[in-house]
Amino acid sequence: MNKALFLDRDGVIINYIPYLSNPAQVEIPGGAGQALRQWQDAGYLLIIVTNQSGVGRGYFSLDDVEAVHVRVFTEYQRFGVSFHDVLICPHHPDEGCKCRKPSPYLLLEAAKKYNLDLCQSYFIGDAPSDLDCAIQAGCHPVLLLTGRGTSTVEEIEKYPMEVTVFQQICETIKLI
Repeated sequence: MNKALFLDRDGVIINYIPYLSNPAQVEIPGGAGQALRQWQDAGYLLIIVTNQSGVGRGYFSLDDVEAVHVRVFTEYQRFGVSFHDVLICPHHPDEGCKCRKPSPYLLLEAAKKYNLDLCQSYFIGDAPSDLDCAIQAGCHPVLLLTGRGTSTVEEIEKYPMEVTVFQQICETIKLI
């Protein structure tokens, strides 16, 4: 079976800007390219999992989301990093869809599609929805204190299992 490194987008693999829709605003955190290259070289499939409710709210289109992702891919290709897949929930939070994090649906579907062992996989995020999603899917939850992570860490004791916490994504290579 394969193993994956699931990654939230905003606040994790790119600097946090609420409802980001302009590719020119994409900035990757320092050390992120090198860190994700190490995860990739260690045999992890890199899979982005992102809620993009700005689509459902009418703030921007799926084409805008795709343009941002093209910029993300271009920035990371400089480090030899390629993402295996991007899983997107474009729905408004009130729609009640099955794909919006904290639902584990997108991770479970990826596990079937890519023959993933979720117990050997990690999910790096900055929000409670990321941690809840990881736990429900059976992945190891990892919290970054970037983006929304500084407020998320205040609730860390509510989780039924240990959540590994790092200041920055470059530190996560200690888990490999």
